[in-house]
Amino acid sequence: MVNDFNSERSGLIFTLTANDLPEKTFAVAEFSLQEELSQLFTLSLTLVSQRADIDLESLLLQSVKFRVVFNGVEQRQVSGVIAQAVLRETDAHRTLYSLTVRPALWRMTLNQDSRIYHRQSVPAILNSLLKKHHVLADSQLNEFHYIREYVTQKRESDYDFFARLVAEEGLNFWFEDDKLFFSDSHLGMTANLPLVYNPQRQTATEMNVINQVHLGVSMTPQRVIYKDRNPQNPDYFLTHWADTDPRVAGQKTLFSIFESYGRFQKDAEAKPFVQRRQQAVQNQRLA
Repeated sequence: MVNDFNSERSGLIFTLTANDLPEKTFAVAEFSLQEELSQLFTLSLTLVSQRADIDLESLLLQSVKFRVVFNGVEQRQVSGVIAQAVLRETDAHRTLYSLTVRPALWRMTLNQDSRIYHRQSVPAILNSLLKKHHVLADSQLNEFHYIREYVTQKRESDYDFFARLVAEEGLNFWFEDDKLFFSDSHLGMTANLPLVYNPQRQTATEMNVINQVHLGVSMTPQRVIYKDRNPQNPDYFLTHWADTDPRVAGQKTLFSIFESYGRFQKDAEAKPFVQRRQQAVQNQRLA
């Protein structure tokens, strides 16, 4: 369904507004939104406009808001920046455009850097990256996060560096409206949304529903082993490990993940690293 440009509308409505264009420049013809926890979302839009002269270059990195409205009440808002703009078919009256919208955090994929952060915690480093790229963000941290002696970013984009630290520290991030959130607990992302399983997606127009559920298992490594060295106590056996599958006890053949650079110099710092990697592998095994 293509939204009318000028009429007062009711029912289920989709709108897109861009900062530097008049509000009714675009009508939404089609869209798809792909999002996952701790991943950059992709919003793909097919738009209709009465203008055929929109400068595509000027659209890039513009801030936009996509809104889902039902009977005048906003149900969902997705904010981001335009990563790609394409001019498609045009006739005497209307022109089709395709836009790809990514979160503001996506701008961090556009550069590469190498630097060292000295005596900072991971949350502090993450906040400095977000501030550098003007990403509106908030966090909820329930656990203690150790200050690391040094953290190295080596020939990585700021986003790859950001995502690596998030994974190492056992954090998750997600997007709500125009803001990025990160937390060390799933309690930080409770949305109080009622979810109903309904395989008939055509009938689900007035509520949040799940129309597909898949359960499965995958083969993964069975043990994680982390090792490091404290230069002030070089003879100390600074090695920690954990089993990701409780059935491995007594098995002769094990598939393991070995990290010779564990990123810790004390036993107390090592335990959270091993536990987080163990949980990550377990999550991959049960899908």
